[in-house]
Amino acid sequence: MFKLKTAVFVLLALSLSPALRAQDEEGGDGQDYRKMMQEMLKANGSSQGQSESWDARLKVVSGTVMVKPANSEEWSKITGEIPLESDDAVKTESDGVAELYLDDKGAIALGRNTQVDMTSLEQGDSVFTLNFGSLTAKIKKFLNEKFKMQVRTPSAVCAVRGTEFAVEYSQMGKETSVAVYDEGRVAVTPEGEGAGSAQEYTLEKNTEISFGPNNKRFRPVALAKMARYRGGVAQMRGRVAAFKNWKPRSQARRAALRDQALKRKIIRRQLKDRKQVKGKARRKARATRRQAPPPEQEGEIEDPGQ
Repeated sequence: MFKLKTAVFVLLALSLSPALRAQDEEGGDGQDYRKMMQEMLKANGSSQGQSESWDARLKVVSGTVMVKPANSEEWSKITGEIPLESDDAVKTESDGVAELYLDDKGAIALGRNTQVDMTSLEQGDSVFTLNFGSLTAKIKKFLNEKFKMQVRTPSAVCAVRGTEFAVEYSQMGKETSVAVYDEGRVAVTPEGEGAGSAQEYTLEKNTEISFGPNNKRFRPVALAKMARYRGGVAQMRGRVAAFKNWKPRSQARRAALRDQALKRKIIRRQLKDRKQVKGKARRKARATRRQAPPPEQEGEIEDPGQ
């Protein structure tokens, strides 16, 4: 797309060149044309510098998975698949498992009891904030500096450069653990209380690091406790290998699918509300019947004393 735009601007410049030369030969002022061309080329350069967003898609694998859209305080239970946008939040319950796909470049598995905020889905500066729980990922090796990605926890920043990795954060122990598997590197910087100086630790393949308030000695070690995520990483590796048939979606199509996924939640909630209203009405009617006095029976014998 950028190459096409550039070609259009070049052709436009060539078409205007005779007009510029004609004005110069006639003693006219070609500054207006030159100024216009400079502004157009500048605009083209700035548009090329803008970062595109990932075609991010969340797929529910099993159990309860919820999404809180940006600028909303309500969680919506999701079934199937939904496109994600920056500032969305995803949460899995104790039975929930989900996968997040980033174009044909990466796959991320979200474990049970996990919440991740899509802080930024821009390709040039992607940020995923892991509030609690775990994620495992396979990200293709980026060929240039165009793509940047971070995974943040309350106590660490993890800079990813095309790798197989896992991150977990324990709310109870306030501990972050990060691991790299068969390829790639992750630069980990502890943050927050007890982190000490902002020193960066580089994890090479098959190493891990853990730190928290009770762990003052930070250093990468061979895979140990984080080895349990190796199977999940292998699954994500298989997902990425199957992305050969990935078909990008237009923004309009993404918006339509997103609205459809969220409206299913609204429809279910409306049906549930209606059932609750009907249930309350039935219970109220039964209570009214129980409280009402019994009707007089026909042929009742009158009191002889009356």
